Amino acid sequence: MLVLFDIDGTLLHGRPEGHTRAMVDAMALVWDVPAGPDDVWRVDPPGRTDREIARLVLHAHGVGDGEIDAGMAEWMLIAARVHEEVAGDHPAPVAAPDAARVTGALRDAAAEIALLTGNLEPIGRAKVAAAGLGGRFGPGGGFGSDAEARADLVGVARSRASGNYRDDEVVIVGDTPRDIEAARAAGVRVVAVTTGAFGPDALAGADGVADGLTGALALITS
Repeated sequence: MLVLFDIDGTLLHGRPEGHTRAMVDAMALVWDVPAGPDDVWRVDPPGRTDREIARLVLHAHGVGDGEIDAGMAEWMLIAARVHEEVAGDHPAPVAAPDAARVTGALRDAAAEIALLTGNLEPIGRAKVAAAGLGGRFGPGGGFGSDAEARADLVGVARSRASGNYRDDEVVIVGDTPRDIEAARAAGVRVVAVTTGAFGPDALAGADGVADGLTGALALITS
């Protein structure tokens, strides 16, 4: 079994202020726009990839797709560098109380676990490491630096997995309707947790909904 964990709102709790600051500061450096953290929250970021968020913010500032595409690779590099510089100036998201136990239980059960997140890879891995979970996830997974559409990240993560898993052997664990949409587009299972911004009604399209990772573990292994 391959279990793919979202980061923000799923593995980690708390507002990712350093991450948001890095994104907008990098936009200012690459596209010369006066973007701020509020611009990010206006585009409804939960479940979006960082690249999609950047594009929506830049559209709001009048930047066209051609110019966005031309600067995207540079923006990703600069955002990761800025995050490294500013992360310590902001409260860090913390690991979900049961994250270590649940990921450990899955590994003990011979499941392969990986990250599936809209975060740019260097930023996502830095956040997970800062929360004490870095050693639990290997070099695979799918990240916002791999593709702009979240659904495309599932194929990326599967291609990097150590095994060739059937659709019914792949489970996404996330906290937003967009995690569910990505799973449905990829034809894999999805378990939602209500530890982010959405309640059970908004997440009803998942194969199962739990109030935390412990409940998600029971659904995954049932």
